[in-house]
Amino acid sequence: MLLAILLTLLFPGLGHALQRRRRAASIFAAPPLFVAALALLRVALGGSAALIAIAVAPSGPLLIALLNIALALWRLVALLNLIGGAPRPLTQRVVAVLGAVVFIAAPHLAIARADAALDTILAGTFASVGAASVSPSATYAQSATPGGAGTTPSPSTTPDPSETALSGREVLPPLGVETPWAKGGATPWGSDGAFTLLLLGSDGGADRWNRRMDVMLLIKVDVASGAIGMVGIPRNLLNAPFPLGSAEWNASTDPCHCLVGMLNSTYTEATITHPERWPGSGVVAGIGAVRSMVATLTGQTIDAVLVADLVGVIKVVDAMGGVEMDVPQRVIDAKYPDPGHGDIYLDISVGHHHFDGRMALAYARSRHQDSDYGRMYRQQLLLKAIRAQIGPATILQAPDLANAAAGFVWTDISREALPSLVELFGRAQSESVCQLLVRAGNFTDALTPKSIVRVQGEIAHLLDLGHCAVLPAPTPSPKPTASLLPSPSASPPPSAATSP
Repeated sequence: MLLAILLTLLFPGLGHALQRRRRAASIFAAPPLFVAALALLRVALGGSAALIAIAVAPSGPLLIALLNIALALWRLVALLNLIGGAPRPLTQRVVAVLGAVVFIAAPHLAIARADAALDTILAGTFASVGAASVSPSATYAQSATPGGAGTTPSPSTTPDPSETALSGREVLPPLGVETPWAKGGATPWGSDGAFTLLLLGSDGGADRWNRRMDVMLLIKVDVASGAIGMVGIPRNLLNAPFPLGSAEWNASTDPCHCLVGMLNSTYTEATITHPERWPGSGVVAGIGAVRSMVATLTGQTIDAVLVADLVGVIKVVDAMGGVEMDVPQRVIDAKYPDPGHGDIYLDISVGHHHFDGRMALAYARSRHQDSDYGRMYRQQLLLKAIRAQIGPATILQAPDLANAAAGFVWTDISREALPSLVELFGRAQSESVCQLLVRAGNFTDALTPKSIVRVQGEIAHLLDLGHCAVLPAPTPSPKPTASLLPSPSASPPPSAATSP
């Protein structure tokens, strides 16, 4: 009987089958087997991403909760039916009670907790159709149509209190806020056959008086094939063109109709320097300005934006349990500016590493040994490594991920669009990711109308996913090492390395 109890705790009906109670075994095993068969069929037709797509749908967490409760009750009923009403020896009763706690109550409570956390993070991070907007209804027409065709928005000069600096650290927009440029609905891409995401990495630490977008990465996914291309936009571009029709400009003071400073100062331009020139207010206006500037410069339609605070990168990677990476080139930085620790001596060898959040950020953020172009290359490698670890098991990490991302990650992607995006990136899991590198000569000089056309042509060629070349995988070294040490007063010279 003890064996039958244990088998029933593992799967309803097994204990009945051991006792040759075939009818009862069939009754109790049929519902879980039916649900499992549906799940396997879904995976067979659409891969594991198809299951994740169900979970992240607006009704997904409720469906998971109902199935979880039903399965827990069904397993308990099966156990009680096996034991029956007759008195049982103490050993059997103890095994049944402890087994019910360990094999039924504990796992289903864990699933319920993860499901609730998943619902919380989805509701808080992604905008919902009909959500109240904290910014005016003016549109960033140039973001949808590169080149700037569209209606001139009416700027607002009144900052929203909820979007301003808080305790010396400027916060991201309120979670779930609807933006004036977002495309609602279940399909977050247009008729061009591709989904283009602008990934922004910002530094809004307590030592900064304003947010700075130091990471600008375009990620383009072909809707039909799932092919992915990534290209970094250098932060140090000068004279990037303003979007046409974005605001009223003074030809005498702005003859080039461009941002004279570096491209990564766009956010400050829209929130501090000239907020009256941009639609919206506060943080939403700043992110929208960066989005429209990148769209105009690159000539690419941008479908969505994802902003990650650098501190958030550390927290999210730690919540994932770290990230596995193959490092193709040694990284040495004698004075890497570690968040919260000051200048650090960074040394990462070639080979396979398991990075925690702090080391992953250091790998992607360091630039002293090469340049912004080398850093953009490493950022792409880190994104590939994180993407490779995302799967159905990620849902079970939802509570930790929710706590880590809160306040540090923001996007204008609607929750209704998540199932379509999950299935799209699920198809991309089996595709090669093209890491696209720009030629530095086209970017380091101050931009001119002629060079902007050249830049747009180069990026369009790089993001033509039908022929992009995949960079070769690195060959790991036998004993990789990585260290973060206090920067010595006399820093040892870094070894020579080829910049990608």
